[in-house]
Amino acid sequence: MKKRNRLTLAAVLMLLAGMKGAPGLFGCDTWVALRDAAARGRVLFAKNSDRTVFDSQPLALHPRRSWPEGAAIDLGRISVPQVRETFATLGSGPYWCWGYEEGINEFGVTIGNEGVFTKPLQEAIAASKEGRGPKPGPTGMDLLRLGLERSRTAREAVETIAALTEKYGQFGSGLPGLGLEGAYDNSYLVADPKEAWILETAGTRWAARKVEKGVASISNTLGLNGPLDLASADLADYARNKAWWTEGPDVPFDFARAYLAAGPDQQLARQRSLVRAGCSLGLLREKSGSVDESWMMRIARDRSTNPGLDLDVTASSCVVSLPAAAGDLPVFWWCASVPSSGVYIPFFVHGAELPAFVSAAGTAGKKVVSPEKAPADRYSDDSYWWLFRDLADLVNADRPDRLAAVRTEFDALEKSFAAELPAVITAAGELRRAGKDSEAALALDAFSAACVEKAAATARALRDSWKPAGPKNPEESVEAGVYIANFAGFNDAEWTVSSRDGRLFLEIPGQGALELRPPDAEGFRALVVSAQIGVSFIRNPEHGITAMTFRQGPATYELPRKGVVLPPEIPLDQLEKYLGKYYGEELKETLEVVIKNNSLALVIPGQKTYELRPPDEQGRRFFRVSGVIHLTFQESSAGDVESFTYHEGTAALIYKKIK
Repeated sequence: MKKRNRLTLAAVLMLLAGMKGAPGLFGCDTWVALRDAAARGRVLFAKNSDRTVFDSQPLALHPRRSWPEGAAIDLGRISVPQVRETFATLGSGPYWCWGYEEGINEFGVTIGNEGVFTKPLQEAIAASKEGRGPKPGPTGMDLLRLGLERSRTAREAVETIAALTEKYGQFGSGLPGLGLEGAYDNSYLVADPKEAWILETAGTRWAARKVEKGVASISNTLGLNGPLDLASADLADYARNKAWWTEGPDVPFDFARAYLAAGPDQQLARQRSLVRAGCSLGLLREKSGSVDESWMMRIARDRSTNPGLDLDVTASSCVVSLPAAAGDLPVFWWCASVPSSGVYIPFFVHGAELPAFVSAAGTAGKKVVSPEKAPADRYSDDSYWWLFRDLADLVNADRPDRLAAVRTEFDALEKSFAAELPAVITAAGELRRAGKDSEAALALDAFSAACVEKAAATARALRDSWKPAGPKNPEESVEAGVYIANFAGFNDAEWTVSSRDGRLFLEIPGQGALELRPPDAEGFRALVVSAQIGVSFIRNPEHGITAMTFRQGPATYELPRKGVVLPPEIPLDQLEKYLGKYYGEELKETLEVVIKNNSLALVIPGQKTYELRPPDEQGRRFFRVSGVIHLTFQESSAGDVESFTYHEGTAALIYKKIK
């Protein structure tokens, strides 16, 4: 028999972590309408950035700057040389990251990136696990910002990112708190006021195609199947040498077919990415010739497909209007957190300063660290992003009524911002043409700040109206406390339940604070981000809450409350006969039965000690952490314990007591 897998929870942890590598669970989407497809002859660009639920994404503005010779940039896990001059940029990126998920520069170059999964990435992960992997490289977000800082056109940005990818690679995690399981390669949609480019990478190699008219969309998969306009010099030869491309010379080389990651999980992820990309393309084509900002926002909020473009883990969204005439100002409409429950605010790369509230992360602060070492960010009243993440959680707790209320308020705000915008841009443009750039920047900043103030006030009012009338003091919540997890790789890990404004939050190490819905009739509190995952609490008449049950679908795991020691459910002297070591011939291993926390428990070498429940009517002693694994003990006619049988799924393994 193959060695069994005990107590796995990988699918749950991938969901909670928001891993881009989890097939079909999460993703990003970027789309563009060029001048012939957009209203008033402008290029319109948009992106939804999907991250982990605690991965706050503040907005940042960096002015044009000169640098001394020999300067370097600290990207968290590596440093790269700085150039002598960097252009002004505006964009949003994770609280721990130097780069951007989405951004624009002073020339109207705009970029969004996507995590993609390739054969070179699969090889790099396998090599790294064996200690021979490639050196860490920049994240795709770092490369995106580097492209903005160093380029005057979309094509220059493509060439800049491609050259940096060839030189430094891109290997390493792109998700906070995760290692190799958070790694991905990157694709990019790059636009300027005249054209767009799709750039796709695989390890240190890349391919690019120019988009001159119409619409385009990218998601979390490679999509360059036909002729290429630019590419790595050895792109096709390398694929042939690796036997990734075995077609004859008469068949044109297909980059996506050759470099896409192999495997059923990757195929599922590709299918789901194609669903999202098809949705955005279909909606763009529906309004071809008249696509405007409001329609781009409508696309960002779409949930008509499964998966949809608007997800409960969307961390930010942007809609960018690139002017048709030289000298006009681009507008970077930005929405914190989930678009369907948020509001787009007009910001300007030609401004001088953002409100500190908009650029603030939560309790972790905004600082550059390696993603593997990034602490989970948490809610802070001082963070605009966290205000809207909190609002999104409240909306999800009672959709669709709350969503309708949010859209009534925020749709009206967006219309008022759009109505005021032309006069603001005209005034700022006149000041810039008169050489008064500083005054123009102040006028743009003042308008954005006023919009932020209105949006935040509306969000707070909505949020306050939905706060439950629960205990204001976290100590008043009887469920609040620490619970000990011993499953799925957790070894005496402390999971914390906390209370804020009468709402309960579950904090899992490395996953952040996840809001819990109110209890149903059976006491089950589902996560706001997933109705299939949640907790319930076990109460004892004398000791109050003694444990928490974590549930995903049919899988259930019990976490005892820290500091609670219950009296024995069975007198300890009655358990003495079960204690000792047992040998299993099938797996050639020795397990031990002991007493832990006044309960019978099983010690599995290399794992941990699992407490057992008292026997049911059939004599089954279930693991406290899981209701699907149990032991049954066999006794002699004299009442001596001779063996036990370990039951997991269809497996029934016998362990004989060692005398």
